[in-house]
Amino acid sequence: MKQSKPKTSWFSFGAIGLLLLGKMKWLLAILKIAKLGSLISIFISLGAYALVYGWKFAVALVYLIYIHEMGHLLAAKRKGIKTSKAIFIPFVGALISLKEEPKNANEEAYLAYGGPLLGTLAFLPAIPLFMMTDNPFWLLVITLGAMINLFNLMPVHPLDGGRIVGVISTKIWVLGIIGMVVYMFFHPNPLLILFLLFGISKWWKEFRSEITRSQRASVIEFNQFGLEQLERYAGASEEEKIRLFNVWNLELNQLNEKLNKAKTWHIPLFEDNKLKERQMNERKEEIYRSLIEAAQSESDYQYGPTDFEDISKYELIVARFFNEVQEQTKIMEKEQSYYSSNLKTKVVWFSLYIGLAIILMITSLYAGDLMEQYKTTLP
Repeated sequence: MKQSKPKTSWFSFGAIGLLLLGKMKWLLAILKIAKLGSLISIFISLGAYALVYGWKFAVALVYLIYIHEMGHLLAAKRKGIKTSKAIFIPFVGALISLKEEPKNANEEAYLAYGGPLLGTLAFLPAIPLFMMTDNPFWLLVITLGAMINLFNLMPVHPLDGGRIVGVISTKIWVLGIIGMVVYMFFHPNPLLILFLLFGISKWWKEFRSEITRSQRASVIEFNQFGLEQLERYAGASEEEKIRLFNVWNLELNQLNEKLNKAKTWHIPLFEDNKLKERQMNERKEEIYRSLIEAAQSESDYQYGPTDFEDISKYELIVARFFNEVQEQTKIMEKEQSYYSSNLKTKVVWFSLYIGLAIILMITSLYAGDLMEQYKTTLP
């Protein structure tokens, strides 16, 4: 027995060497992506985890989180989307930020899936290594890897799972929120509360998206009305201009009266129509106020001493109406099509998501049973 331990130990070190040698190519590629700020945050996290849990646990955890984040970075690189460096935050994890938004939910799912996919591949070699060496360190790597990536697959925004299932159906987010609440009941954690709040906020925004799109359509309609009125005003006779100006003033006064009498707050869902009416009146008021301002600017320029700023003001209002129409139309088109995907795409992503989740569940159960046997010898 005394002689077998050194052999097992040397075999473990040899296995580690073979693992690193086999992975050296992609490790070097990953190191090229990482910059100084990212490396500093890695070492800070290593030190923080080592102080609390020991250096073996720290190395395993940081390694797994790092490869997970590299999966996102490599996926973004394949899609030509620029990102920030991966920044590690002790006892929270790591994050990257996109410098441009994905074009649609399919692309967002691709970026999200890269993390748990590469994160799973990162710990799979530890399974045969554990079987060959019986070294509890590899069991730790397996357990942490399965937990990290399985947790990230929970269908709650902004976790990877929430971003992946969005292309299938945003209604799945409700199940994710319920699952998160149940998980929090058994594993209370302040960080989970933050994830839950983000998830609820994202779901609520999508749930209310129909109202948002309706409001956006109204904004487009009102600004188009403003452009039409100014075009009509520009080609009108002096008598017609006075009439239009008076009509705008009358409409503005009536809107002011309505807004002064209306409630300033409304209960969501129960008073949606009243809220929509108030918001529409506020938009109309803004349009009529701009029309009057433009007419006064044009009138001052034509009939009295003025400077270049007056006519620029008129043109600025015209440009503002036009830009608002273009911008809101672009946003509305993206909102309408972002989560729209065909059946084939939904089936593919559902298969990929469920497949990876099953692999991680089985691995987690396998590692969990062994953890009970090795918990006294784990680092």
